[in-house]
Order: sequence, then structure tokens, then C-alpha cells
Amino acid sequence: MAFGDITTTDLNGWQYRAIGVLDGLVKAGLKAERYPLNWTVMNNGALRGEVDRLGARQTDNDRRAIFDEWCRVLDASAPRESKRFEGGVRLTAVFKHPTNRGDVQGSLVLDIDLPLDGEDQEESGRD
Repeated sequence: MAFGDITTTDLNGWQYRAIGVLDGLVKAGLKAERYPLNWTVMNNGALRGEVDRLGARQTDNDRRAIFDEWCRVLDASAPRESKRFEGGVRLTAVFKHPTNRGDVQGSLVLDIDLPLDGEDQEESGRD
């Protein structure tokens, strides 16, 4: 193995560090009664939080408020908007969470669907 090669020990260590950060985020969210995100821990030690589709009674504005709150709490970057292949938009914001072994990086994601043609937004439960 050459100097600088990434080993399985490195990958496991990065993932373990991210899990520790995630544990703290979930505990803080629970204490603050913040709506939980769907979290993914990548093997490179990155975190990905996604706002769930909450059901018919929740609007896109409700989901956006959840996304914005997590962005604020994590001091995330301004959201970047991109068009989704299947329609709608994706908002993505990135953050870094410091640890004693380096930063854990992550992203927050919110997918917003566009209303179907002729569909009234109030009828669909979306804003």
C-alpha cells in the first residue's frame, strides 16, 4: 500500500466519527422537539439529512420550514436549488460539524414536487 492510500480502517473511523456527530444531532433535535430528518451516514464519513414527505396534511411550506430550521441549527450554507429530472426542485445546503478529529461534513436535502398540470395547489395540500 502506498503512502496516502485510504484504508478500510480510515473509512470505518470516518463513519464512526459521523455516527457520533449524528447521535448528538438527534439528541439535540429530540430535546428541542425538532422534526427529525431521514439521515444517511456515508462510508466517507459524511452525513446526509433529508426532509421526509410527511403526508397529505403537510404542505411544501411545512417541509421548507423544517429544512430552514435544520439549516439554521447546523449553520449550513445558503441552499442551492437544482431542477430534478422527474420534475420539481431540490434544495441542497452543506454544513460542517467540528470534532476533535476534524470536521464531519454533511448536506441537507429537500425535494419539492411541482403541482400536476391543472392541479390546484390548495387541493393537493401543497403550497
